Amino acid sequence: MNNIFPKTISHVGIISPAGPADRARIEAGVALLHGWGLKVTVMPHVFSGTLESYLSASAAERLSDLHDCWNDESIDLVICARGGFGSAHLLPEIDWKLLRSRPLPLIGYSDITALHMGMLKMHAGIPVVAPMAAKLHEAFIENQFAEYTAGYCRSAMLGLPEQIKSPDGSNPVRIIKPGSVEALPLPANLAVMVTLCGTEYFPDVTDRVLILEDLNEPPYRIDRYLTQLKQAGILSKCAGIAFGDFLDCGGHDELQLIFHKTAEAVNGPVITGFPFGHGLPIVSVRMDRRIRITESGAVFIGE
Repeated sequence: MNNIFPKTISHVGIISPAGPADRARIEAGVALLHGWGLKVTVMPHVFSGTLESYLSASAAERLSDLHDCWNDESIDLVICARGGFGSAHLLPEIDWKLLRSRPLPLIGYSDITALHMGMLKMHAGIPVVAPMAAKLHEAFIENQFAEYTAGYCRSAMLGLPEQIKSPDGSNPVRIIKPGSVEALPLPANLAVMVTLCGTEYFPDVTDRVLILEDLNEPPYRIDRYLTQLKQAGILSKCAGIAFGDFLDCGGHDELQLIFHKTAEAVNGPVITGFPFGHGLPIVSVRMDRRIRITESGAVFIGE
């Protein structure tokens, strides 16, 4: 597969702001990027480890890697190694003035939602949801949807508009609440998003379309998180919701019931089936490019 990134990206920095990454998977991702002719710097603390087995390194070390990417002006793109937990530890210590100094894209999802939401709130960098370093080889080489995933990632990085389609060319979304909207998107892991409610790092969702996904959460927790967003006034402020993949989160019918109840609090369209989540294929989304949902349920991103 040819390089999917624009010519403006020649040097990629890899950081691990949350959980520890599998070295072999990172090395496979690095080899792929090298094969595209890109310079890759795996930041010094990606594999440092710590006494907390669920963290890649100490908070100070993870923060240092993030700041060093911004300070190295030759780095054009930052890709997070994986999710897990730990991104929220960095938020109070991030040099937000530094991150506002240049529009550096930062790729991630899952726990990286915490960083992305902080970036939106502080108007820093360009948050992008797309395959992370430990999943690059799987996303772009090892599965039957590689071309699909790569195509949407390429369009996102180039800032090109695309209509959301399934790999077979059909419209994957289903309308829960009809309506039309054109607004900036906010893709997020639902559980991580809820943990930032009430903090200074929760961005204004007014006139944003939430694109929500989750993993390994039973239906009552999905209901709990969405109820939290409703009671916090988040759902009534947003411009609409696109529900993505909810892998291993219970049965389809029960989830649909929860989504339909949630739609009652939203003053805009609500759809389900948006191809975003922990599985593949995945549609990449830049948070500085608009999403448009039509009355018929067609979805366009990157406009």
